[in-house]
Amino acid sequence: MKRIYYLLIGGVILLAAGWLLSFNHQAGLSVTFFDVGQGDAALIRTAEGQNILIDGGPSRSILSKLGAYLPWTDRTIDLVILSHPHADHVTGLNHVLENYQVNHVLMSGALHTTSEYLRFLELIKEKNIPITIALAGQTFTLNGGVNIEVLWPIESLAQKEFTDLNESSIVNKVTYGDTAILFTGDTPLENEEAVLQSGQIIKADILKVAHQGSKTSSGDNFIKAVSPQVAVISVGNNNYGHPNADTVARLKSLVPVVLRTDEAGDITYISNGQSFTRERGNLIFSKSVLP
Repeated sequence: MKRIYYLLIGGVILLAAGWLLSFNHQAGLSVTFFDVGQGDAALIRTAEGQNILIDGGPSRSILSKLGAYLPWTDRTIDLVILSHPHADHVTGLNHVLENYQVNHVLMSGALHTTSEYLRFLELIKEKNIPITIALAGQTFTLNGGVNIEVLWPIESLAQKEFTDLNESSIVNKVTYGDTAILFTGDTPLENEEAVLQSGQIIKADILKVAHQGSKTSSGDNFIKAVSPQVAVISVGNNNYGHPNADTVARLKSLVPVVLRTDEAGDITYISNGQSFTRERGNLIFSKSVLP
């Protein structure tokens, strides 16, 4: 009887070990756009188990999302990127800073005095987390050939005051092999045009649509320059008319696949460095078919 008991225990241990190994050694780069309601939050995880969190959404629900997608032993976020200090991007990050070890923060440094953002700055100071003020040309290189490149802003925004805080949004591109994802925060049309004029290479396979697909973002020229195969709108129940019907129509006319978190839930893609595959689905596109 004891032999059977020990065999059962051994089997459970092996299964648990296999589960942890599979969690920590995925086949490539994964990106998950979380369904956090009316706000943004996306997790990038490298094959070596490094975690990058871009925005945290409007509530503590980000904790349950991270708990579902990361192994329970992994309590480290290697890099947090706050696109800009609005509450629907920063509030969830406060809960992350309180519950996870965060190794580095990339932020615009724009001036803002809401309680959510001031708490974010307070936590960074309390925990002595290194910060970088975003500036175009900066590159963060991770294990396995993953690069995060800042494309906007082109000048330091530290302590700069904005009438429209969306104008302070960081635009950054994550590249792995021949594949790329473009993150835009809540970048307005004027900034999209400025990014184009700056000569930055913004072409990417996946576009995180700016500002929940509002009418103030996703201009024709910008979408055409990015030329994505997939556009993801992170949006929830709201009174702002997001996503704007004209913006959605424009995206659908220019992008093969347009997805919304309020309809699809969490959206995960995995890159092997040459192509992206949508997890829990069969949507695969190869670089060979990209224009």
